Amino acid sequence: MIRTALRYHRPDAVSAAADLLAERLGEAVVLGGGTMLLPMMHRAEVAARDVIDLRGLGLATVSDRGGWLEIGAMVTYNDVLESAVVAHHAPLLRLAASGITGGEQIRNLGTLGGSACFANPASDMPAVLVALGATMRVYGAVGYREIAAADFFRDAFTSALALGELLVAILVPHSADRYGYRKLELSAGSWPIVTAAAVGDPAGGRLAVTVGAAQAVPVRIDLSGVLDRDGRVDVGEIDAFVRDRIDDPWTDVLADGAYRRDVAGAVARRAVTDLIEGTTA
Repeated sequence: MIRTALRYHRPDAVSAAADLLAERLGEAVVLGGGTMLLPMMHRAEVAARDVIDLRGLGLATVSDRGGWLEIGAMVTYNDVLESAVVAHHAPLLRLAASGITGGEQIRNLGTLGGSACFANPASDMPAVLVALGATMRVYGAVGYREIAAADFFRDAFTSALALGELLVAILVPHSADRYGYRKLELSAGSWPIVTAAAVGDPAGGRLAVTVGAAQAVPVRIDLSGVLDRDGRVDVGEIDAFVRDRIDDPWTDVLADGAYRRDVAGAVARRAVTDLIEGTTA
């Protein structure tokens, strides 16, 4: 139960929402899908006097801009699953959304923007967004600016958003690359211990895997070194290759960093194997 009195705001423009947030720094929280914020408020882990609801801002659409997709920050996982343009131009994103941690309730309510801003290392989206080469469009006192997803995740539960800024859209380039996504969970529905998103065209000499939850931020690892001159992948080399590049493993209540580092290579290898075999296409 939320025991403190709250002022509720539902602005109808991004600029108005940003103004409210700037006026109430330290007192306001931003409400997207609410799947993380509301439980934390019930547990008194977040103190706030104002709630700024983003549902009136028109940020729940997916648009094909020719060469890239503009995905509003309020787009839910189900919106992703139902989008034909996502299925065609960003199938890796659709694959990750189909198995999102938390199941049907999270797919219905959870938003891509909320997941990105919460920046939980163990959530599905951070590594996927980095793997896709996504760009985060934000709005604040200086207007709009764009941040590469690789630079957006600064630390565990810390993003590159400045005080008073809002994430308004995620820009995802069209991709015809092969892909794979795997994760290791202790149980169905639990936060992953490690995630891995593989993207590339081995025949063209390009292959990378982005590992999530092994460190506090996603780690993109170029795997061109495990390709031979004919574009074939020696998957047996991937485990050690990936482990050697996890140099600052992340520990939380689910798993210590040493374990995460140990299993990261195997999870990455499975994602790459899916990419090679086309089992997730």
